[in-house]
Amino acid sequence: MPTSPTIVEAPPSPSTTAQLVIDQALQLIAIDARRLEDRLRPTDQPGPSLEQLRASPLGHDLRRLALVAEGREHESHEQVRTAIEAVLQLLFWPAGADQYTVPRSFWETDLGHLLARAKYQTFAASDLVGIGVAADRFGVTRPTVYRWMEDRSLDSVRDAVSGRTYIVRIGINALQDRLTDLQA
Repeated sequence: MPTSPTIVEAPPSPSTTAQLVIDQALQLIAIDARRLEDRLRPTDQPGPSLEQLRASPLGHDLRRLALVAEGREHESHEQVRTAIEAVLQLLFWPAGADQYTVPRSFWETDLGHLLARAKYQTFAASDLVGIGVAADRFGVTRPTVYRWMEDRSLDSVRDAVSGRTYIVRIGINALQDRLTDLQA
């Protein structure tokens, strides 16, 4: 009995705007990787093509994040956070450093907006609290909450549409537990 050919559907593609952001990020990271590679192992071979970069694990992660940001795919917060963390590490973790920081200005870039939208999509409104509410809960000033966000003591997410930044409620509870343990 003849079998019909299996049709393999292409994975969904993000919007043209998102694809441009992804391509810029891939090329930026590839140039930096090439610079390091050239210092370690000089070569005259050409760098990877844009298609090869898109097919890379990083390219797949960025495509998935763009689709989540656009509301066209749904993934768990953990999967999205892990993919975002991998991108941020590639961009901001210097060799030899114990940790890294993400400049607040990054979140104003096209790639920062894309990552923020993807992360924001994974939370319900009840999972998030405003900066002022978090400051009141800890009895600290808003700048202290921003410092905790920057040093990643508090997990935060930015709503790229409204421009507001929120603290993940579960992160508040975890930080309160850590602070209580330190005081004990």
